[in-house]
Amino acid sequence: MNEVIKKYKLRKLYKSSDVSAVWNASQNLQVISHPQYGLISPNEYRAKYKNKPCPYCGKKMVQGQQFYSTTSRQDAINRGYQYVDKSGNKTINQAGKNFFHPNYITLDHRTNKARCPEKLFDSDNLEAICWRCNNQKGDDNSFELQHTCDYLNSLAEEARSRYPKL
Repeated sequence: MNEVIKKYKLRKLYKSSDVSAVWNASQNLQVISHPQYGLISPNEYRAKYKNKPCPYCGKKMVQGQQFYSTTSRQDAINRGYQYVDKSGNKTINQAGKNFFHPNYITLDHRTNKARCPEKLFDSDNLEAICWRCNNQKGDDNSFELQHTCDYLNSLAEEARSRYPKL
């Protein structure tokens, strides 16, 4: 593993800007020890989930900047990248000067990378989810549990509607 990303060095990162800098610089480095795929880069990790459903919203996740991003805000709106977020505001996913498809694959850190930088590249702390769900989750560590409860409630509601009480 690259000297820059050894766990003991990651523990010493205190500023979120430093954590982000290490994460961004490592996108093409094989730094994630995945139990199924072995040593892979964050970009390779994302590629494994291309065209698979997001575990939260179920929509097909997409990848490939040449097909699913643009530098024009108006072009992004025309392509249907704009959506209404949980606060009711119209939004478009943006990184730098690029605007991205709402279901573009992101790697979410289940435990915030700024709070636990030593878990930055741990496969058990990473999850491929769409950008839209990642934005909704934000820093809410109960998001997965809330989503599971919502899903179970919808299953129960469906069962109640299909099968009337005896």
